[in-house]
Amino acid sequence: MFEFEFFNPTLGPLSVSIAQYGLTFSRAAVEQLGKPEYIKLGFDKNNLIVGVAAAEKEDTQAIPFMAKEKNGYVRINSKDFIRFLMRYFPEDYEQRFSEKSIRYLTYWDESFKMLIVDLKVRLDKNDEAESVNEDA
Repeated sequence: MFEFEFFNPTLGPLSVSIAQYGLTFSRAAVEQLGKPEYIKLGFDKNNLIVGVAAAEKEDTQAIPFMAKEKNGYVRINSKDFIRFLMRYFPEDYEQRFSEKSIRYLTYWDESFKMLIVDLKVRLDKNDEAESVNEDA
């Protein structure tokens, strides 16, 4: 049996961009998260995956989310989170987390109720998926 997920052209691709300043969530990513007031960010260093989940204001790891929304996009300025990620990418930090943001393909994991950002799969400048070397 098929379980189709249909693309919404007005929202665009489900993606998250990462740069030195923090993360930017596409309109589709904001919608998929359910437009939460707060989120929390996690990182699976073994699989090089960032997890984004809705959070309650009282959660000590909560980061304001929808208050940062502009034109459907949400930009989280969190240099500290980028520095946290940087520990795992010392060789190619400049390439991965430069002034220019890099868009990563993203998907919703229903079992974890979390947006998954796979740092091994990014969108290149031509908007085509490009696999990133896992050893990088």
